[in-house]
Amino acid sequence: MIPVRLKMRNFLPYRGDLASISFDGIHLACITGDNGSGKSSIIDAMTWALWGKSRLRSKTTSDDDLITQGETETEITFDFRTGDGQIYRVARRRAKPKKPGTSGQSTLNLFLGPQEGFRNISGNTISETEEKINNILHLEYETFVSSAYLKQGEADHFTELRPNERKDILVGILGLDIYDDLSQKARDKANEATAAKNMIGTGIELEQKQLERKPELESALSSTQKRLSETNRLLSEARLTLDSLRSSWQLIQTREQMLRQADLAVRDIETDLKLRNNDLLEIEKRIKIHQAIADGKPEVIEGYSRLQSARQANEDNHRKLTELRALEQQLRKLEQQISESRHLLVNKQSAWQAKFDELSAKAIKSSVLKRSLDDIKLELEKLKTREIQFENETIRLQAIKIELAALDAEEEGEVRRLAEIAEKTGLLATAGEPAACPLCEAELREERLEMVRSKFSDERKAAQAALARLADAKSDKSRELTELEHHLSSESSVKSEFVRLSRLEAQLQAELSEAESASKRLPEGEKQIAAIRLQIEKGDFASEERKTLEVIEQKILGIGYDAQAHLLIQAQVKELEPFENRHQELKQAENLLVQETADLDKGTGAVIELERRLAKRILEADEQRQLLAQTPSVKAQEITDAEESVKSLVASVNAESERVGSLKQALEHLASLEISLTRKAAELKQYAADESIYKELQTSFGKNGIQAALIESAVPEMESEANRLLAKMTDNRMSLKLEMQRSTKKGEIAETFDIKIADELGTRDYDLFSGGEAFRINFALRLALSKLLAHRAGAPLRTLIIDEGFGTQDAAGIEKLKEAIASIQDQFDCVLVITHIEEFKDAFPARIEVFKTADGSDLRINYN
Repeated sequence: MIPVRLKMRNFLPYRGDLASISFDGIHLACITGDNGSGKSSIIDAMTWALWGKSRLRSKTTSDDDLITQGETETEITFDFRTGDGQIYRVARRRAKPKKPGTSGQSTLNLFLGPQEGFRNISGNTISETEEKINNILHLEYETFVSSAYLKQGEADHFTELRPNERKDILVGILGLDIYDDLSQKARDKANEATAAKNMIGTGIELEQKQLERKPELESALSSTQKRLSETNRLLSEARLTLDSLRSSWQLIQTREQMLRQADLAVRDIETDLKLRNNDLLEIEKRIKIHQAIADGKPEVIEGYSRLQSARQANEDNHRKLTELRALEQQLRKLEQQISESRHLLVNKQSAWQAKFDELSAKAIKSSVLKRSLDDIKLELEKLKTREIQFENETIRLQAIKIELAALDAEEEGEVRRLAEIAEKTGLLATAGEPAACPLCEAELREERLEMVRSKFSDERKAAQAALARLADAKSDKSRELTELEHHLSSESSVKSEFVRLSRLEAQLQAELSEAESASKRLPEGEKQIAAIRLQIEKGDFASEERKTLEVIEQKILGIGYDAQAHLLIQAQVKELEPFENRHQELKQAENLLVQETADLDKGTGAVIELERRLAKRILEADEQRQLLAQTPSVKAQEITDAEESVKSLVASVNAESERVGSLKQALEHLASLEISLTRKAAELKQYAADESIYKELQTSFGKNGIQAALIESAVPEMESEANRLLAKMTDNRMSLKLEMQRSTKKGEIAETFDIKIADELGTRDYDLFSGGEAFRINFALRLALSKLLAHRAGAPLRTLIIDEGFGTQDAAGIEKLKEAIASIQDQFDCVLVITHIEEFKDAFPARIEVFKTADGSDLRINYN
């Protein structure tokens, strides 16, 4: 993994969208800046984008803590190149939850590029995408921080690990975890082969036990087949006997049925013949009745003709009566209209008369109303004067109340004044010698004291005199107030009386106006009443209706309707009405006489035919009796016994057939078992071979197999490189040895991964070395691990990142570290060193300078 481009947005101290950091052309560079400016955050951005982990991401923190303070989301886009030159892009984004109590949102996308633009190759979930990234890198975060990435404050990360953990890191660096997978797969395959081998072995034992029954089954099949053959012969004979009995029984049943049918046909024909003869007798009776009616034809024809004439005359009279009733109805309607017109005139006359009487009464009241109005006006003038006086007294009443309130306030003031004088006098009486002023506490001599006492006495008298004067004034005002209230109470009805008389005046004025108007309208009323009376007396109304009435009366006379003659004709019609029915009966009798005569001839022919058929059927019935008597008899019990015999033999045949089939099936199954045993024996052999092979592969791929061999071959290279660097940094004073085996207390050899360190004083524990010496040891080991990682097959990691303070080193030690870094830089495509030591900066051809701004951290790239 070689960094190509990094873009950060709202990540830790880097607020907003920063310009991308391009690593093209950077082989060896340092990342510098003040403490806390965000140097290590650049590497955190890379590891968080790839693995979702960083220095700050722990069990107690979340991705939300990586978002710049005050922002709601962060995003990292990181492009990197693999050892085969392929470029990938990882884009990881995190947004804080929008509401409390909810989860934030995370996204992760993986792109392949960039020949034709980046193409999304992400998985369906974040976990699937992270697994794809790990497969591309062949590296997990823990292996990265234990080898190629020297995290700040964790230079001893590899050294402090337990031996087995160091070995796991080395396995990860060498990519040996693939052998763990292969070993596990081989173990699974071996277990599958073992399970299959055991299952097949069990099956073979069961099938061999079943094959032991083959001779017994073959013998049983032979004897059963013989019994089945004999039973089939007996069944054939029994079926022939049963068929013969059934044929004889069927013949008897058929002839008995034919005899019953022949007898039934004879009885049916006899019944039909009897019915036909009865029908002929009925027809002859009806012919006689119809003939008797036909004999009275002349009388019926003559009576029916008279009935028709009488009905015509009755219809003519009925038409005249209808016309007469219609004209009479019109006549009554016109008379009603003339009567209503006269009634309207009478009502109009009555209305004018009532109105005239009303106007006369009102005209008579005018003089009385005038006198009443004069009296009311005089009374209103008096009341108006009293109302003005009432209003003036009301105003005076309010003024007195105000004056009394003022006197009360003045009286309260004098009372307070007396209280204050009494309080001050009391203070003088309680003062000691020499006396002090009760207000200013100044010392009072005897003369001044007497003057103050005299002044208080004069003020008290003046206040008492004022209270006496105020009491007299309040008494006079209260008396005046009482008199006014009493007088106003007695005069309170003046206003309501004035209102009542005013309303009465308006009412009488209106009535007077109405009476004067009525006097003027009296002549007009007399004129209208006289005109209406004259119109009624002369009949001067409904002239059109009167003319129409005369015309209708003339039409009534022209109809010429005679009610007496009409009654006589109606009586004649009623008398002749029986000829209506007799005429219908005559016509019906003549028609039926023809039909009944034809039916008589037809019925006679049918009777002759039935007599012929009856003789034929009697002959056929006699023949069937003779045939039935000649047929041999068969008993039903014989057929039942034969059926039971066949049924029993069929059951035996079925049972034996099933037994034969079952035995054949069992033998066929044993034959298939013999074939199966041959096949399973071959499979058992194959699974046993597979089991042996996979167990051998499991051991070969395991920790003590190929992995151990590869580690043993890699450890010397790592040890040699670490010693080379350590010698360079310590002037050959220190060396280390990596031991992969140790002797146990039992004298056995155990796998381990121990680090032995020696200097000019001999071999010592790691904890006994100084901080600077320990750092150089750790530094040499980590660089050796990084070099091993850079040269591993398949997916080399040719990037080295050193985020470690060099404060434990003196000037000479720093120079040695520079030399060590310079000596291994060609083993990597990109080496990044994070430091704030000034003398370290000039040793690098490129510098990524990180600095703080008002909005957050920013960076720039400089080249020496």
